[in-house]
Amino acid sequence: MATIELNRVEKKFGSLHAVKPMDLTIHDGEFVVLLGPSGCGKTTTLRMIAGLETVTTGQILLNGRDVTWEHPSQRNIAFVFQFFALYPHMTVRQNITFPLQAQHEPKSRVEAQVREVSRVLQIEPLLRLRPRALSLGDQQRVALARALVRRPAAFLMDEPLGAVDADMRERMRAEIKRLHLAQQATTVYVTHDQIEAMAMGDRVVVMSDALVQQVGTPAQVYYNPVNLFVARFIGSPGMNLLRGRCVDGSVHLPGFGALPVPPAWLGALQRQVGSEGDVILGFRPEAAHVTEAGPLAATVYASDMQGGSAMLHLSCGDDTIVHVRASREVRHPIGFPVRVDLQPDMIRFFDPHTEAVLPLVSEANPPVEVVQ
Repeated sequence: MATIELNRVEKKFGSLHAVKPMDLTIHDGEFVVLLGPSGCGKTTTLRMIAGLETVTTGQILLNGRDVTWEHPSQRNIAFVFQFFALYPHMTVRQNITFPLQAQHEPKSRVEAQVREVSRVLQIEPLLRLRPRALSLGDQQRVALARALVRRPAAFLMDEPLGAVDADMRERMRAEIKRLHLAQQATTVYVTHDQIEAMAMGDRVVVMSDALVQQVGTPAQVYYNPVNLFVARFIGSPGMNLLRGRCVDGSVHLPGFGALPVPPAWLGALQRQVGSEGDVILGFRPEAAHVTEAGPLAATVYASDMQGGSAMLHLSCGDDTIVHVRASREVRHPIGFPVRVDLQPDMIRFFDPHTEAVLPLVSEANPPVEVVQ
């Protein structure tokens, strides 16, 4: 397979940045997901790797070879698009064999490759059909087969599941991940769907405003976001973020109460904001617990049943809503007063001015390597 290196790669259209200078190494056999909202630069990054878009500045290496200005056909990379781009006048077999025939591969090798990918993707019964006779899920399997048959150095996938329904999307996620594990193929996958990113990626590259915000494992970007954007964007719902003020070892949260700062964090927090200063307190819904002895007070605004759990939406004054994941047996009427406590090792603090996470280091909260 391949190692892909982006060294200060940048893309501008006139004075507008589509991708600001970025450094990223995708290791051999790794599944890396580019995640972010529409217009953040993730598809442009993918297209630069493929050679479908030229770089403005920077360098792209494939297995140590400089391919920055090479034609896409010289990069040995397979691209899977959101819209499958199958040839409607060809059968499934003809669609799959087309890349090999274009390279004048021997007929025996073509047939062997078609048999192998058809078996892996379980599409043998479809080989005689044309694309219009296939479901969207089957069309996606054929598009994947056409990419796999070449045995390229790397796979690039641009929102390949964006056109299929929710049930098929879940099944195809598992299929793509299974194929990746079976072939150990270097894969770069673009999506705006964080569920896809968290379920599939070995590492996730979170992008916003043409800039890489954070690179890390799914667990790192979820539990240790480096700034407020990542905290809000990752998670459904995102991290609860409350403005507060540190005074005498407690964080005072208007309308919610005062939370004692966990002892392991006191020294680090005092070094950052002094004995008194403003912070933003962040915590995930599962880090909060409704308990009679909790230091924080709120009232139930609404509640949702979410399968194996309930999501409580709590009002804590000034139109601030806090989301708390609770047991599905929890039933509280709207307006019911509750007390809330937070799991100390899942608390994060952010600078209200820079929006960056404060580097509070403890055994429970190790520093996170961030690549920007």
